[in-house]
Amino acid sequence: MLSRSTWILFAIIIGLTVAAFFATRAVIIQRAPVTVMSAIEARIVQGAGSWNACYHNRVYGPRKTAARRANPDSIISSMAYDVSDGPVRVSGEIWPRYWSFSLYQQNSDNFFVINDQALDGPRFDFVITAKGQSVDDADAVVIETPTDKGIMLIRRFAASPADMPEIIENQDAMTCGAIG
Repeated sequence: MLSRSTWILFAIIIGLTVAAFFATRAVIIQRAPVTVMSAIEARIVQGAGSWNACYHNRVYGPRKTAARRANPDSIISSMAYDVSDGPVRVSGEIWPRYWSFSLYQQNSDNFFVINDQALDGPRFDFVITAKGQSVDDADAVVIETPTDKGIMLIRRFAASPADMPEIIENQDAMTCGAIG
């Protein structure tokens, strides 16, 4: 039979183990998405040359040296944004076959999405702001981001490789950048 002090020692060890498990789990659940997003942002910044600059996929179909895409017929433009120094504008023309615009905050949560069916015309003009930043632009749709940094994705549907010259032209006509 174990003594009372041995049972108390076991209870303390079990309590500390359970507490350590839940503390570690909470840290991992909160930090892992931010760590992954930071790596993705760094890759976009490297490709684009800076924060708040567009980076365009210009290859139709699957690519051997890149991450697999859910839809290889989606041609993606991306931007790692940072609104800590002021708002960021993304504008241009939608792609007529399918077009969508999505924003992801620093922990990888999607907080804004719109597609071509929800827009009133062929153009889009979005300004991404931090909470409390003011924008004096009545023509733009102002979107408040929950975190200063995040990722923007624009998807365009390419029915065939023959669409690529027009998609590239559509990408080149976009503007992405800090307002100021």
